[in-house]
Amino acid sequence: MPQWGGGGDKCQRCEKTVYANEAVSACSAKWHKGCFKCKTCNGLLTLVSYKDFQNDIYCKSCYQDKLHPHERNRKQLEKNFSRQPGGDQAAGASKGAASEENAGEE
Repeated sequence: MPQWGGGGDKCQRCEKTVYANEAVSACSAKWHKGCFKCKTCNGLLTLVSYKDFQNDIYCKSCYQDKLHPHERNRKQLEKNFSRQPGGDQAAGASKGAASEENAGEE
């Protein structure tokens, strides 16, 4: 019995057959146009806007988070570290208390 359909390249995402009129070639694989989405956020990608990492495709934002997750929250972390004991704010408070004590002694 003949086998119908299939036989062509398989989509990297859904593993179904990709026909020439709907194929997107990227990352050494074929993709359906609808399957060519970011692995993390599911945003639709183009050949210009995608980045690949370990045979998966990502948008530029998710790719940056994947490789450098600490960069996104860097400013928030710097702000939190300055609030800890021994940080800039704690040092300023102790200087103010010391100057008040010296003023009372004179």
